[in-house]
Amino acid sequence: MNQSEEFVRLMTDYQGRLYGFILSMVCDVNEANDLLQETNLVLWRQSDDFQMGSDFKAWSFRVAHFQVMAMRQRKIRDRLVFDGPLLESISSRARLNDDHYQRRQGRLDDCLKRLSSQHRDVVCRFYEQRESMATIAKALGRNPNAVGQMLFRIRKNLLACVSASAHEKVTP
Repeated sequence: MNQSEEFVRLMTDYQGRLYGFILSMVCDVNEANDLLQETNLVLWRQSDDFQMGSDFKAWSFRVAHFQVMAMRQRKIRDRLVFDGPLLESISSRARLNDDHYQRRQGRLDDCLKRLSSQHRDVVCRFYEQRESMATIAKALGRNPNAVGQMLFRIRKNLLACVSASAHEKVTP
């Protein structure tokens, strides 16, 4: 994979997280969408400055933060504008929330690996491949209600696993 393909992959992988970061600072869906597009343009224009292997998240979040600050300067005449320290506090909290999300995602990945192959297959079919309960039931030779109950139990067990994993890593 060449550098520009890798860069596009990184941008694609971080779109949802960048959007969440931006939205947490501006609290307006339309502004967040506009700022995400502006951030993407800046990231793309500065892609030659990015060193592959370095922290893309930190770099892209910093660019997004600067885009929010620039928007803030453009809207300084509006009645409701967050001051610099408050915006910095919100930005810091958003970074922590993203780190928390990343840790939970890692725990979920570990917990998914612990599932039986049949349960992993059902989860994959339902959530990744977007198959209906009826389609999954037919493939398994079960009725759709049984598959629904199975998914309910799998989700319940995954939640317990992710929560238990969080406690294991926190306690010494």
